[in-house]
Amino acid sequence: MQRNNRATSPKACLIDAREESFSLPSNTTTLRNANGDNLLLLDLDNTLTDTRRWFADFILSATAELASAMQAPTSLINNLFAEVASATTLHEYGFAVEEIACRLKLHRSLSYKKIEEMSEHFWQSFATAHQKIEVYQGVHETLAQIRSQHQGLKIVVLTDSPEWVALERLSLTNLLPLVDGVVAIRTEDPRVRQRGYRDCIKSTRRRIEAVQEKINKQHLLLNMSVPSAFAKPSSGGIELIAKRLGVVSGQILICGDKDTKEGLAAAQWRKKQQLHGQVDRPIHFVRANYGNHDLDHSRYLELASHIPSLSSGKSKATPAVPVLSSLDRFDQLNDVLADTLLGSNCRHAVA
Repeated sequence: MQRNNRATSPKACLIDAREESFSLPSNTTTLRNANGDNLLLLDLDNTLTDTRRWFADFILSATAELASAMQAPTSLINNLFAEVASATTLHEYGFAVEEIACRLKLHRSLSYKKIEEMSEHFWQSFATAHQKIEVYQGVHETLAQIRSQHQGLKIVVLTDSPEWVALERLSLTNLLPLVDGVVAIRTEDPRVRQRGYRDCIKSTRRRIEAVQEKINKQHLLLNMSVPSAFAKPSSGGIELIAKRLGVVSGQILICGDKDTKEGLAAAQWRKKQQLHGQVDRPIHFVRANYGNHDLDHSRYLELASHIPSLSSGKSKATPAVPVLSSLDRFDQLNDVLADTLLGSNCRHAVA
């Protein structure tokens, strides 16, 4: 396992393609490169970074502290955290403390300033813990190798994590310079009736923006935050990336640890392509099986007992999805990618 390394300065600036709207019109502007017809989409958590046990340790500790501060049972705080995560699709929702406080009606017994301090402490603890996140063995070297051997290939991280968490995680682990784009879920402000929460929310929003401003993103071709409706297993994120980067032909590979997310997103994309008679952009799901090594870890199972959505990857009701390859190590991805792209080139040459 590799410990994280802080990011050095990224490569020379290309284009910052930040987006505010994602309606996907037919005339979407593209940033197409002559050699950019192939696309590699990478999940972040439990595919690039070994997140599961780290996240369970942090949340269980942080919610216990939060329960003490709020003078509420830990089980209740965990359940409310699960409700917020379910409602937002984000397990690292930036306004989770404000949402929990509002649901508990803490503003009746505590000042809004105190609630703001709770939120600040929660996320200071997160920032400290975030420094300890680890990257799977061989990820840096393999990504560098892929970039060297497939210079026309676009590498984009497609994650269901919040945009500010994803960027910070990629920066902390020195992975950001190795990818061409990041598409993550937008952190929406909570809708609360009490005016007193507005200052709390503004303070948290400033913190989120400050995190993003510190990160050098200038080399990214794509830097998008999308609505939660685009979260996997929706294929909306794949469609958005393909259109924005002008991928009109060639191969798309999506690599992630969950059949229920990346696998189903690929299946949905494939179904839409067939429905519209478009067969020139095949997609392949590569399972990051190594990312499932700790699904039965006691801390994760404890957290999953409070947050049912964390157990979705183990559902027996999940329909079977086509899997191009199941990886035991991340470095195997380079061979899978080379075989897939070489096979495609050979078929085109014969045709």
